[in-house]
Amino acid sequence: MTIIPEVVATIVDLYLEAERRAMPAEPIRTRYPEITEEDAYAIQTELLRRKLSDGAVVVGYKVGATNAGAQANFGLSQAVYSALLRHGQVLNGGSIEGRDLIHPRLECEVAFRMATDLIGPGVTPEAALASVAEAMAAFEIVDSRTVGWSGKMPEMIADSAFVARYVVSEQRVPVVGLDLVGLRVTLLKNGEQLAQATGANVLGSPANSLAWLANRMADHGRALRAGDIVLAGSLTPLVNAAIGDSFEARFDHLGTVRVRFV
Repeated sequence: MTIIPEVVATIVDLYLEAERRAMPAEPIRTRYPEITEEDAYAIQTELLRRKLSDGAVVVGYKVGATNAGAQANFGLSQAVYSALLRHGQVLNGGSIEGRDLIHPRLECEVAFRMATDLIGPGVTPEAALASVAEAMAAFEIVDSRTVGWSGKMPEMIADSAFVARYVVSEQRVPVVGLDLVGLRVTLLKNGEQLAQATGANVLGSPANSLAWLANRMADHGRALRAGDIVLAGSLTPLVNAAIGDSFEARFDHLGTVRVRFV
């Protein structure tokens, strides 16, 4: 790690305060331009530790920046990951308090629930799917705690890959025989179709994303565990969300997820 623990603590305090007040902070790379990718993960780890000490519970993980466009936009060389916390889950068809977030955006994802532990390195997409109990339709709501969504690599990773809220469907489907590459989703905002996409947008397949996650977590001495929920990455582009908006995503085979902002 190239930055000292005192700097890590200062950045963690910055993000906790930004989240608590729903007020964005300036980019951390402006003040600390030396932050590397591994430094950013060290900040994320300390941020998670602080949240766990306040009672948060990890229920799984998310993968972000799972296409070349997103990686280029945020100055990344590969995808990123972060923990999912229990208090971030919103029931399918439920509502999200818009005032609790800064400038939320929504994306459509395939979610997995793990049947067994999945431990890297060397995990293949086939081995990853063999560890999955079932797939689900999902929304992820991301919210950068950096002003104007101006975050790049250091901010995205350190700020928990922008995770904020998530929704998963009640319908759960075995992955055996499921065409994850061709699986299609249609996204509607306020009743109007906004986008259509397929699982191929997620590192070529959500299975590839799951394998990448297990292997990248191994770099940090971590592993996926039975029962974990994994959000594999966005099929659709990010969509701005504001109070009064409602969203519906219709997935082939996986069913429908809905959420509204109030």
